[in-house]
Amino acid sequence: MSCGLTEETLFILNILDKNRNFKSASGYHSEKLKHLYIRKFPGPDCLSFKDAIKILLKEGYITKIKKKEDKYYISDINNAKLALHNHGFTTLQGL
Repeated sequence: MSCGLTEETLFILNILDKNRNFKSASGYHSEKLKHLYIRKFPGPDCLSFKDAIKILLKEGYITKIKKKEDKYYISDINNAKLALHNHGFTTLQGL
């Protein structure tokens, strides 16, 4: 991938974008996200959910909200939308 993100990491960004998780008050539950991820990428040759999240956190695309159950939101909206758009995903405009 040209931006350094894999198909798995782009899938996570796309879910967060579709659900409009752009603020710390509107994070997406990690267990729900993990369930969707495992359904999409069940094989052993795929990047693990934990590794995909680590990549997005390290690159600054998402931020973790520490609660009883961890939540994630897109913290770098412009770069996330640019990466999704460059890889053929449809993104919503505006906040």
